[in-house]
Amino acid sequence: MNYPQEIDYHIELSALKNYANKLIESKVIPINAKHIFDTLKKAVINSEVVPFLKKPTIQETDGYYDKYLRLEEENKSSNMIPDFFNHEGDFYDMDRNLNFSRSYVNDETFKILFALKLMELHYSKINLKEFIDFQLYDNYNGNKEAYGYFLQQLIAKDSISYLLPSIAKELQQWIKVNEINIDLSENEEDIKIENEDNISETLVDYWETKKNQKIDGKMSIDEIRHLFSFLYKEKIEKSSNDEFKTLLTIEEVDLIFSNGLVIPAKPLEKKLKLRIPPRFPKKIIDYAIYKFFSINSYSQRDKKDYVLFFANYIEDYESALNSKIALESLAKNITGDKSPRDKIKWDDYIPKRFH
Repeated sequence: MNYPQEIDYHIELSALKNYANKLIESKVIPINAKHIFDTLKKAVINSEVVPFLKKPTIQETDGYYDKYLRLEEENKSSNMIPDFFNHEGDFYDMDRNLNFSRSYVNDETFKILFALKLMELHYSKINLKEFIDFQLYDNYNGNKEAYGYFLQQLIAKDSISYLLPSIAKELQQWIKVNEINIDLSENEEDIKIENEDNISETLVDYWETKKNQKIDGKMSIDEIRHLFSFLYKEKIEKSSNDEFKTLLTIEEVDLIFSNGLVIPAKPLEKKLKLRIPPRFPKKIIDYAIYKFFSINSYSQRDKKDYVLFFANYIEDYESALNSKIALESLAKNITGDKSPRDKIKWDDYIPKRFH
């Protein structure tokens, strides 16, 4: 007896790799194989999986490792996405079952993965509505507004740039049925209007009422500075020139808290960029912000204010300035879930009176 194959609505590595190769081979759609390969590699590394083959030490010799070095060289002459890749000397498997989670990748990477999955299912003549419904809970915890905002962004300017019209129609239908009304044109920070004198004016930011607001809490500014000193004290991974790097410098951390815990009237013009290496997931920074909020907050209801504060200074969180929905979406991703790769001794940074 033949049983129907169960449909996997997860955004899964090996299926995406195989589908991308079908697209490359068929040449029906002009796909950028290198861009897709780089995206999949980044998503694998950020998903905190361990390599299947570690780089041997100088004293060691490994014929098995040498074999993969040779295979890697051979793969460079092919336009197809290979079954493995090399990152900093370690080899990772691309032909394995790995469900990607939005918690471990940034929004741009997730857009590409999501769009590829949509195309994979469409190619297989699978009901896209069921996948869209599934992903609402698999990656958005049932938050329809945040999910709807993501889908509209995908339609308006999808990361791969060749979503089929039939797929876009399915997304639009889902948004309509779920009565999600988000005008993306009203979510830009710098929307312009013309007055009667034809003078360009900027509309009021949605977070106008939060500007210059001090976030009251239990910790002193010195305790807060000490907590976030991990950003310049923790030397997390060697760079290419064999120097240990920190996420920010002490000067950059001082700049963030130069006015205390106050949401500024104007975002930092050139925001600070966290120097996050691939093996160090941003989730660890999210955890630090959540830890700070949970200790410092009197009400436990003002997490979005904390996210808004950091969004004004740090590029990696600046999407929260775009709209209320973007802020809510980002805040929901900042949880107390700790990454398995988090080796930071937080008790060294949290004031003893809160232990």
